This record gives sequence, structure tokens and C-alpha cells, in this order.
Amino acid sequence: MDLYYYPKGPIIGLGYNYLGDIVVHVEEKTPISKETMYEIESNIRTIGKNQGLDVVSVVFMSDIIPILDKTRTETWRPVIGGIMISTGLGQGTLGYAARDTSGNLGYVTAGHIAEPVGSSVFQPGSPNQAGSVTKVGGVHSDSAFVRFSSVRASIFESEAIQRDIKYVIDPGFVTCTMSGITSGAVSGPVIEYGSLYNSYFGRTLHDQIYIDYPSAGGDSGAPVYYFKWGNCFLGGLHWGHGRYSVASPISQVWNDLGVVALTR
Repeated sequence: MDLYYYPKGPIIGLGYNYLGDIVVHVEEKTPISKETMYEIESNIRTIGKNQGLDVVSVVFMSDIIPILDKTRTETWRPVIGGIMISTGLGQGTLGYAARDTSGNLGYVTAGHIAEPVGSSVFQPGSPNQAGSVTKVGGVHSDSAFVRFSSVRASIFESEAIQRDIKYVIDPGFVTCTMSGITSGAVSGPVIEYGSLYNSYFGRTLHDQIYIDYPSAGGDSGAPVYYFKWGNCFLGGLHWGHGRYSVASPISQVWNDLGVVALTR
């Protein structure tokens, strides 16, 4: 049976339920043929007969690899959105996994906590380096791209819930959630699209999103996302707050960095 266990094979779990069935948990994204299922079932039945069981009921079910119950401030590898990062400018929140035009993996966070280009980023803090800054926005968005190979297209929402990003598109006027290291996962409606002066870059950023959720220092760089058709849509990048919280829409981050957000 060892040949069938993940990562060599598709099985991530094996047990029995209250009905007495043997339950085989198959990793949801790992292909499994009818032939392989038959081989696994035959092996289980053989083991059962050796234990004196003439009838063995085998059930296959699709499942995910268990998500570790970790906090935002612990070390994550691969890194995901919504967890703590640190730079020479202070602490912030990792936004989302992405890929640049050269195919390099990395992630996006707020530009005002990641400058300058070439500086190191740590997760959650020094000396645990998690990449270096390769590009900073500031014209269309408050954003930066950090090159780092160990990334996953998920967002930390709570110790028990990490959301997989399925689609990437500006939110429109819907209720959005921001997941930051200070405020946690908080939600509110999009109030307005408009221009807003960014004091760090010393210029007005156009087509930003005003959203009515609470936020505080340390949340900068956090992913902004929403739900539609039961899926998680990545919509923007949080960078500050005034009367309302403010985020750069995903399209404006693209205009600055030219990086593609990863999905799962």
C-alpha cells in the first residue's frame, strides 16, 4: 500500500467510518484511474481476509490535504495571502501569490512597506527571508512584487479557514473582505471608486476603491476578496484608511507591476 500513499500516489488518508466501511481519501487534484482504484481495493480486501474478514466495504472519497491550523504570525512555506511579513520599513501583510512576465513566482504586497527594489522581505520576521523586491508600483496602485518561489494561491482567513483564489477581477459594488495581520478578516461594502492622494508616493492614485471595513496599521498589503457563485474572487490590495478603508483594484496593480495573480 505504501506505493499508493501521497506524494507517490493519490491516497492522503485511510480509515474506517461508523458504518464499518474502509474509507480511502484521494487527493482531489491527483488523477486516479479505475485500474488504480481496483488495485487499492483488492489490496484492502486481501488485508481484510488475512485478518479474518470475509466482507470488506471500500469507499473512495475526494479530499484535500489537511490545512495546518497556524496563526498569521507563524512561519509559512509556501507563503499565502493574509500572513505577516516584515521589511526594513516595518510590518505588513502579504497580499497574494503571483507570477511576473518572465515566469518568476512571487507575491504582491503594498509598495509603501516594501521599497526599495532589491530590499529583503522576511516572513514572519528576520532572519527568515522570503524573497526580495523586484518591482514597486506607485503610479496606479500602492503595490510591490517580491520574487519568491514558495507560494500558494490561498488566503489566510482564520486558523481553520484558508480560502483558495479561484478568479481574479475587480469587485464592482459588492461586499468585500480584507484579511490583515492587525484587523483579521473583516468585511464591508464597496462605497466608491475614485482618486485618492497617497502620501508615501506623493501623488494621487486614480481609480482606487473605498470600502467600509475597519482597518489599522499592519494591514497594508492585505488581500481584498469577495465571494460569488460559491468561489473566492481576488479583487484588490489594501493599502490604507481614512473615513473609509482604501484598496487598489487588481486591474490597477496589474497596470503597475504587470504580474498575474495565481489561482487554484
